[in-house]
Amino acid sequence: MDSSEGGSNNFETSHLKYLDEDAKLPPIVVESIGKRDKKLPPIDDSHKEGEERTGDVVSSTGAVLTLSKAMFNTGCFSLPYAWKRGGLWVSFITSILVLCFNWYGNHVLVKSSQHLAKKSTKHDALDYGHLAQKVCQYSEHKLLRGIAKPVTYFVNATILFYQLGLCSVSVLFISVNMVNLGGGYLGSTKNEQMFIACTICLPFLILVNMFTRMKVIAYFAMTSAIFFAVGIVMILQYTVRQPNQFDQLPASSDFTGTATMIGILMYAFEGQTMMLPVENKLKHPETFLAKFGVLSTTMLSCGSAMTAIGFLGYTSFGDQIAPSITSNVPKEGLYSAVNISLMIQTLLVHSIALYVIIDVFYSGFSKAINERCPRIPEIVLDKGFRLFWVLVTYGMAIGIPHLEIMIPLVGVTSGTLCALVFPPLFEMMTFWDEWKSSMSSLTRGIKISWNCFCIFIGVAAIAAGVYSNAIALVDAFSEGKKT
Repeated sequence: MDSSEGGSNNFETSHLKYLDEDAKLPPIVVESIGKRDKKLPPIDDSHKEGEERTGDVVSSTGAVLTLSKAMFNTGCFSLPYAWKRGGLWVSFITSILVLCFNWYGNHVLVKSSQHLAKKSTKHDALDYGHLAQKVCQYSEHKLLRGIAKPVTYFVNATILFYQLGLCSVSVLFISVNMVNLGGGYLGSTKNEQMFIACTICLPFLILVNMFTRMKVIAYFAMTSAIFFAVGIVMILQYTVRQPNQFDQLPASSDFTGTATMIGILMYAFEGQTMMLPVENKLKHPETFLAKFGVLSTTMLSCGSAMTAIGFLGYTSFGDQIAPSITSNVPKEGLYSAVNISLMIQTLLVHSIALYVIIDVFYSGFSKAINERCPRIPEIVLDKGFRLFWVLVTYGMAIGIPHLEIMIPLVGVTSGTLCALVFPPLFEMMTFWDEWKSSMSSLTRGIKISWNCFCIFIGVAAIAAGVYSNAIALVDAFSEGKKT
């Protein structure tokens, strides 16, 4: 299905008591379908396992490539810098833990979505915000059913900030590499160079984000993978030929450095919000959570590669590692192709991150505008909506032109909520009654305790990350005023 298509919902301005079970998730449009204490229909077990989707769908290979490019992307080039901030062994252990927590969060998120999708009579797939709505609507508890709307709003706002952050980091990454290649021609100060570089890449960002179909996004992912492979091979072969500093590096660092490291690691796994949109377009959805399926293949391959990049980059360059390892590579000869290759692949990947925003929010926006201005052509609404969000990401990039600050800020806030807080919370709300009837008290207690532990870790990481990033922002802007 094209991202510009949606269901037929009617906007009501009367007292909103309940979200329609078939309403698209954007907070712009909600509908009332009855009283909050109304019982919703039980699960429909007629959903066939192995059912094949048709239309705008992707294969398992295409899903792995799309998720890999959403996850194994610009953030991985800051992993050596993250290891520098956290220390060698603390960063190594934390990298494995972050991989495991993200894997678990993505698994229970998709599991809950597939379970709740069976309860809807018209929808066979849910996205992140729609999942939050369904979790509350189908609860046996009146309190949860009554807060469906604010919960959906909060989740949508989190997704919006997260995806905008990912897109703005893409703009900054392109600009950093552009400055690295020819900064002297772009301005006299670093801020001037970054502003001009961001402005130069803006028309290209607008162009790649005008496409609407998931198949086109998958082709972008495959194409960008080629450029990414060229860049990463060149960087790694240069990196491993540097004198190894393994025995000279500290095992740990201070609290602020560790918190920054966690934020960058969380950002590196930047595919959390792409999980449900990709699963929704998967030709055979049951392969997503299979033992050797889409999720396990993506997480294991990307997690292993990210750990290797962080370890090799830090042990090779030590304290000289830059916020992006691409800046440690020479600028002459074939190495200049590294920056160009990575700029092209990041340009293409920008559309993957923005696709989530379009998929989540466009339907409600379109319905609201059409009710007020029905004569506006659909293509104008669609392209205008995309242009607006591209300009927002551009504004965020020039507002905070520091890659080493933007990455952990996005990762430790919205990224942590989407990976460690929402998924276990949604799973408990989704399966609470089922667990009471199918699990023993001990098993249920262990499961609930583990999910609560994951939520606690996420909240603690957010608090520590916000504190450390606030300090970094103050220091960065204080230095900017001096210069």
